[in-house]
Amino acid sequence: MDSFDQKILFELVSEKMPAHSSLVHELAEMLNISTDSAYRRLRGQTKVSLEEAVVVARKYSLSLDAMFHHTKNSFPFNYRGVNYNIKDLESYYRGILMEFDKADKIGDTKVYYATKDVPLFHIFSFPEVAAIRLFFWKKTIYDIAEYKNKTFTLNELDSPILEIGKKMTQKYNQIPSHEVWSEEVISSTVNPILYYFESGVIEKRNLALHLLEKIDEFLVHARRQAELGGKFLPHQDGPLYPGNFEMYYNEVTLTNNTIILETEGKRHTYLVQSAVDYLLTDNEIFCNRTMAWIENITRKSINISTHAEKFRQKFFAHMHRQVDRVRDRIR
Repeated sequence: MDSFDQKILFELVSEKMPAHSSLVHELAEMLNISTDSAYRRLRGQTKVSLEEAVVVARKYSLSLDAMFHHTKNSFPFNYRGVNYNIKDLESYYRGILMEFDKADKIGDTKVYYATKDVPLFHIFSFPEVAAIRLFFWKKTIYDIAEYKNKTFTLNELDSPILEIGKKMTQKYNQIPSHEVWSEEVISSTVNPILYYFESGVIEKRNLALHLLEKIDEFLVHARRQAELGGKFLPHQDGPLYPGNFEMYYNEVTLTNNTIILETEGKRHTYLVQSAVDYLLTDNEIFCNRTMAWIENITRKSINISTHAEKFRQKFFAHMHRQVDRVRDRIR
């Protein structure tokens, strides 16, 4: 292991550890060695074996390639994708709920979300909106076998995922969030309704119109949250945690959905693809660059939470017009 740089290994581990933790004690426990042996490895007096490096890399999701090539620019992503079945989709949402539970227990958490679609964590406040989005993902995006010849009905409201989603939204509403929405966020929800109506997947005109009405209600509620600067459920009078919601209006279509979860100063970046699949990393360099990108598009956006009524009106009027255009074609 002559080309192995254990100094980089320990630097990367230090970046991932909480500030109050002891690297030497962590290393001793992890490798089942004495603290003196751990000190010698940290000082470079004892070489770290390949087996030991693998143990450390697995625990902290590190790239051994970075240590062999003496660079911090090589690092791993964890991939979480939905296998093409309903059970795995349910497991996916339970996993997100568990992450929110964990972040809530740690505290000092904030979410940064730049999106070209309606943010996942908002749609479950309106079951019909969530149901049509989930149906679209199951039938068209993931091509789940049970949905191949299925038509959309309100029976989709019985999905266990909707119950998981409600709990997820309740947790999300407690966490401060900084969200950048593009003008096209509603397109990925209203366009499938038109497509499904014209292709017979939504068989009844009244059902299609009902879904569009619920999307309008969703937009009214989203605007109300922006106006008050806090997140809350539709049946609630107002935010339980005032000041925990910043919404920015971006006039340029964003190219991807990117989320940063920041907890006690540590960042995790989620790059969303194919509707709900995502790549995750807590690499400091990548997370900081991603945060810099979000800060850059924020500067080129308009804060429409609590003030800027004119621009808030413009933004939501544009989205309501998209709903109206689909409604006119269905009628």
